[in-house]
Amino acid sequence: MSVNFYAFGPFPGGDTSGEGLHIGQHAPSSRFLFRAHPDMGLVSRAAWAEFIRRPDVHIKAEHGRDITVEEMEETWLRRHDSRGWPLKTRRSQRAYPRSGDLIDAEGYELYNGRFF
Repeated sequence: MSVNFYAFGPFPGGDTSGEGLHIGQHAPSSRFLFRAHPDMGLVSRAAWAEFIRRPDVHIKAEHGRDITVEEMEETWLRRHDSRGWPLKTRRSQRAYPRSGDLIDAEGYELYNGRFF
């Protein structure tokens, strides 16, 4: 089952009474898929890493669990499952790319659209 992660704080989409600013999604058999927010400059893993390190940012998983910066970064960097098998890239799982797919300079995938 996939898990979505959200950022909360004094920035657009970060209101604690709302869903939060979507960071991205982790699925057990796939690498982390970031959510791009071009209007905020969040179009790379490096930009997200800098953003979540701000003292006013609080991270939560969709089920309400608080997530530390270290846990979030560990999730992003994970390349193998618990058995040592390489995780699939999201792009390789589709026959055609979605409109809005981005790849940053490090090869991390971001989606510039709404997750459903």
